[in-house]
Amino acid sequence: MQRQRVPWTRLRSRAGLAIQAVLACILFGIVPVIAIAQQDYWHFYIQPVAAISGSHVTFGDIAAPLTAQGRNQWANLSGQELWPAPETGRTMTLSRDQILSLLGQYMGRTARVCRVPSQVVLQGGGQVILEEDLQARIVTFLTPHARLMGEETVLRDYRLPSHIFLSHIQDRLEIELPGTLQPGRNSLRFVARAVDGTIVRRLTGTVFLDVWQSVPCAARPLNTGTPVGPEDIIFQRKNLAHLRETPWDGTGGPWQIRTPVGMDQVVYRSSLQPLPAVRKGDHVLLVYEGETVRLQILAQAMADGAVGETIPVRNLQNSSEILARIRDFETVVVR
Repeated sequence: MQRQRVPWTRLRSRAGLAIQAVLACILFGIVPVIAIAQQDYWHFYIQPVAAISGSHVTFGDIAAPLTAQGRNQWANLSGQELWPAPETGRTMTLSRDQILSLLGQYMGRTARVCRVPSQVVLQGGGQVILEEDLQARIVTFLTPHARLMGEETVLRDYRLPSHIFLSHIQDRLEIELPGTLQPGRNSLRFVARAVDGTIVRRLTGTVFLDVWQSVPCAARPLNTGTPVGPEDIIFQRKNLAHLRETPWDGTGGPWQIRTPVGMDQVVYRSSLQPLPAVRKGDHVLLVYEGETVRLQILAQAMADGAVGETIPVRNLQNSSEILARIRDFETVVVR
């Protein structure tokens, strides 16, 4: 069977009629279904958590406008009462399907332009603190501490509850720092207190603190026993959060290298030891100080030692060895 051909003039006529139909719909304010699909936007966002102050949930309690069209309609829609609110202090958890069904029941076509999360939790009365507000409170709480730690500090990588419900509008949330603020990850405690001071709830979280500071680094490779001078050190900006321990502060000394430090590596306090005031084999003045007697003889150091350290020395007159404390670069003392 051969397919019947449709004359070109008829096809052109049908296309013209279709165009005319679309134009007529636009002129008379009738929007075709396909146009609705192409221009579909979320005009309202349903919050995942909310505290409800009235006897019924309102659209304004749980929603927020997303677009200009949504903001234009907000005044008329925000006060719309929906379903009964949970009892004071109690919570209600609803799935996306349940929310969409309820919105369709109370809001009609508006439900189709609402972006709904997978779950919505509502509390009767009280207040809710969202994660964004919690972060802002943490910044306010920790900034005075952080300013004392370095040239530049950054709080980041928050690991916090997504929200905290407080049962009453007069309840308050306190933030506590269990220890001393340190570069790196810090633990935090959140304490919910009733108006009479009673602790209602405790929660925890963490935040990471970057502390940028100029610290001493090796200008060249420094080997064990190398005396440290100004020419051996350069100051570089480092993030203390990623250092294995506290760096040297550049003071004290004189120092020598205890453990090798590579070029551009941080010089830690543990990398240094006092530069010996006396070295093994040096001749020193051995002084005996009694209550009424002071004697001194020549001796030989049997080990390296810094000022204040005790080392063995050998009496050059009788070759006996005794322990003496180093007073300076040429004197050791025994009492």
